Amino acid sequence: MNFTIRKMSADDLAAVMRIQEDAYARHFLESPDIIAQRFNLSPDTAWVAERNLEVCAYLVGYWSQVGKVNPLHAPFSVVENADCLYLHDLALLASAQGSGLAKKLIEIATEYAIQSSVKSLALLSVQNSKAFWQKFGFVEIDGLDQSQHQHLAAYHNAEELAYYMIKFIALK
Repeated sequence: MNFTIRKMSADDLAAVMRIQEDAYARHFLESPDIIAQRFNLSPDTAWVAERNLEVCAYLVGYWSQVGKVNPLHAPFSVVENADCLYLHDLALLASAQGSGLAKKLIEIATEYAIQSSVKSLALLSVQNSKAFWQKFGFVEIDGLDQSQHQHLAAYHNAEELAYYMIKFIALK
């Protein structure tokens, strides 16, 4: 399958909403306003993948600090002295899964972080994705402070837990 990966644009937000609805449990669905706010604050850290001119996957990140967990469904603000690229959301349509596309998007984000001289990527693993992220070198970090543990708890549901994970990267 041939995919084109490019920077996300505001015109992609409707497609992002469709992919999010296809990929996530209802508990995790974010409003169009929240998605637009995140994209507008950090457009250089958001990518989409297209096949036949249709957006079929996206990765949205933003600059953050290691150990900072944004509350579920809450807007975020630009962090001073960011030391990591936080991968907020990676989602693919079911038809694009198994194609290696997720790996390509993660590689692009990793390269962007390296070029920006940050030493790590961070994320929350939800929907039983911990093993998936571990394949890409992410490890669970358990040393969050009390307020960040409370933010993390909002991502838990009856069937599964969420995990704060980090990947340290070597700068070139």
